[in-house]
Amino acid sequence: MTNNFHPLLDNYSKGKISTINFEMDLDKISLAISTNNTNTPTEIIFEDVKAFYYIDHDMPTELTLTDENLNTISYDTYGFGEFSAVNAHTEDELFVSIPNFAVNIKDSSLFIDAHKIRIDNQEFRVR
Repeated sequence: MTNNFHPLLDNYSKGKISTINFEMDLDKISLAISTNNTNTPTEIIFEDVKAFYYIDHDMPTELTLTDENLNTISYDTYGFGEFSAVNAHTEDELFVSIPNFAVNIKDSSLFIDAHKIRIDNQEFRVR
């Protein structure tokens, strides 16, 4: 299980996302992505997810995808900055994470802090 998944991720740039599933009980986020080279969608699964952050300039009430255009899925060993959240009940509790994946969908971004990624049933440990 090496980190040589960058070329695999590049294959899905400019693809179409048909579904996205958040399975937080299982610490997973999965995407079904189709490209011009594939007839059936490929499943990309982020596993052992610690946190995720969705950023959109129009902030919809729900994250809905209808054949959305994927720009890129990026990975950075050192992360995409430090994100923090405060517990609404006690302001003293601060949760900090450093997302290592960025999924860019049109003008939106989904940042994911995950320890593994599975691309078409190939598993890669990243932390």
